[in-house]
Amino acid sequence: MSLEKEAYEQNYQQFRSLNQIMWQIPVLAMTLTGGLWFGVSKIEGNPFLASILLCTAVVGNLAFSAVLYRFRFVMRCYLDELKRAYPVGFVDASSPNDGMGRIASFFAGEQRVRQTFSILLYWAAGASFVLLSVELYQWKSESTKMNRDAGIEFYDSHAAALADGYEAISFEEAYPFLVTTLSDASLSILDIGSGTGRDASWLVRHGHKVVAAEPSASMRRIAEAIHPDDAIEWIDARLPELENTRLKPNSFDIILASAVWMHIPPEQRKASLLRIGELLSDGGRAFVSLRIGPQDEDRGMYEVNASEFEHTAEQAGFELFSHGDFDDLLGRDQISWKMYELSIQQ
Repeated sequence: MSLEKEAYEQNYQQFRSLNQIMWQIPVLAMTLTGGLWFGVSKIEGNPFLASILLCTAVVGNLAFSAVLYRFRFVMRCYLDELKRAYPVGFVDASSPNDGMGRIASFFAGEQRVRQTFSILLYWAAGASFVLLSVELYQWKSESTKMNRDAGIEFYDSHAAALADGYEAISFEEAYPFLVTTLSDASLSILDIGSGTGRDASWLVRHGHKVVAAEPSASMRRIAEAIHPDDAIEWIDARLPELENTRLKPNSFDIILASAVWMHIPPEQRKASLLRIGELLSDGGRAFVSLRIGPQDEDRGMYEVNASEFEHTAEQAGFELFSHGDFDDLLGRDQISWKMYELSIQQ
């Protein structure tokens, strides 16, 4: 056998081997994707593992697509060499026959197989990416919910111990700037995060109508026991939703949100302010305190930044007035407070 013929035969066998492998790539890709998707469907309570599997599906299909492209390139090189070496016996299927219809010609195109396989791989990668995005979103939402629930669980578990400290501080000590403001005509007031009801009790004693929103059942029970006043309407509600039939738009002259803001996840803070703005009556005002200090994850707290709050409040359509900085009345050295007064921009 001549050297040229031997080279031709070797190239021909290499081409056949590559062609056989190429046809297995989509099968391998779909097997990988199907197996990973099935694994994700069986995983419960482990979003990290589910995310890893879906990420593997995305990367795997993109890698298979790159390998397929390389295979087709190498095979094209072999075909060109086979055609050059033996043009008489070479079967050229690079273009459709003249007698083919339009649809048949489309599917018989030279790159159609590679394009079809590539589309299949890109689709699998894209679908896996969508599933990964959904999984990560649900994971984040669940983490946020767990953190918020952790805060409520903390207050439910420690309500009695916390109540003594809260009740030891008078309304006048906590909000000296509000005493004069709230000593005029009777106002409709929403107390968000009402805790033990200390503030709500002071407000109704001074002639105001108060709705006290507190998501901790233990805190509400203690509040109703300490301050058994029928003028206080106790409800279970929390920001950002504040869902309750009692909470109607434009129905409150004053909204008080004291020691609440640090419990609201950063991504829900604008929605919380928009909800507060929705509940305020014309000319109404909201008073929001910010806890400046280290986070307490056991109590479901997030970092609070005054600049971030001011920016978010302005985005939500509020004008702000700062009532200044205050030391922590419970004597915690690392914690201080800022109080803001918010009114709807005119």
